[in-house]
Amino acid sequence: MKTKTKWILFDFGGCLDSDGEHSRDLFLRNFIKFQVIKHPNEYKTFQEAYTHSDQTINDKSLAVNSSLIEMNQILCLEISNYLSYANTSIYEQIAKEITNEQTFYLKRNKDIVEALSKKYKLGIISNFSGNLSIILKDHHLMPFFDFVLDSYHVGITKPDLGIFELAIKTCKVPAQEILYCGDNIDKDIIPAKKLGMKTILLSNNKKTNESNYTLKSLSDLLEVSQRI
Repeated sequence: MKTKTKWILFDFGGCLDSDGEHSRDLFLRNFIKFQVIKHPNEYKTFQEAYTHSDQTINDKSLAVNSSLIEMNQILCLEISNYLSYANTSIYEQIAKEITNEQTFYLKRNKDIVEALSKKYKLGIISNFSGNLSIILKDHHLMPFFDFVLDSYHVGITKPDLGIFELAIKTCKVPAQEILYCGDNIDKDIIPAKKLGMKTILLSNNKKTNESNYTLKSLSDLLEVSQRI
């Protein structure tokens, strides 16, 4: 007998603020667009810059009280410093462009989340910088979520099973009654499935993977939700 889904949990970055594009790829695409990164040989250095900058923001609590645009400005500045790129006007433009893209998806997904909240309880599990609740409030999404697990405050980051176990405990239902939607196979899908959750991978790549469903857009979740 099919187990009825009672909760839908989401990742944030790459899931609620895009259609499966990881924030690292979003930043790289815009650093290329603004010609800070000009050659594929520079991609590896950029990946290192992003990882280092993202970790620095968390280690030094640089974005705990930040809005989305402020967080993106901080991250762009950290990346630019790592790359020894001194043109601050460019990183401010990049941050604005990235924020505009994310805001488009957050506005669109607000209607999707609102519709889902009428049938399911909703939550978020995200590796973030301590300011996720601020961003959700700024974009009028907070009322639709019963809980938000921001790794900065929880002290556990995905793919550690601990943060997923905390989510299951918070939901107060068996893992089989929870659907988790994320954009990363290793950090989202594998640990969620290991604990018994149903899973959705948000990705344009239709290759066979460990998830129960693979969707190109969060918009498709409205149709899928009729079958779970």
